[in-house]
Amino acid sequence: MDRYNERLISGKASMGAILGLVGAIILTVIGAGLFLFTPPIGVLILVVGIALIVFAKDGLSVEYEYIITNGDIEIAKILSKKKRKGVANIESEKINRMERADNDRVKNDISLGKYKVKSFVGKESSENEIAIFVGEGDNQEIYVLDFDDKCIDHMNQVLKLKSNVK
Repeated sequence: MDRYNERLISGKASMGAILGLVGAIILTVIGAGLFLFTPPIGVLILVVGIALIVFAKDGLSVEYEYIITNGDIEIAKILSKKKRKGVANIESEKINRMERADNDRVKNDISLGKYKVKSFVGKESSENEIAIFVGEGDNQEIYVLDFDDKCIDHMNQVLKLKSNVK
């Protein structure tokens, strides 16, 4: 029998999305100011600025979806509740260990900068942030995910001895 879990969490907007929106707003204000002195150029810049605001605001709504099937984890990024993009697939056989992200050992591994860290967590840190170690040696990657209790139980049953999460 296949085991299946799904989790959807709200994520943080990227700094690029925030800066893009600020730039679009500044461009719109410049266009409005130019409209008073040179209406044709001002209208053009104003319209471009408004279009960029509409486009850039979509990047502020970010969600992450975890689909866990028999220990395999598929991570998707959903922008503005309409664009879904797969960002990572983790096969359970490739997972070396699973620990809580607030564990001192995990914090040390992340702070060393030796491993590539990919974080797919919510806006606010939760007590169920989990670090999943994939790969070997210097090619190891750490995925930080925001699981709920059902996801943790699922992964504990699949990983057994590789999981240090209780």
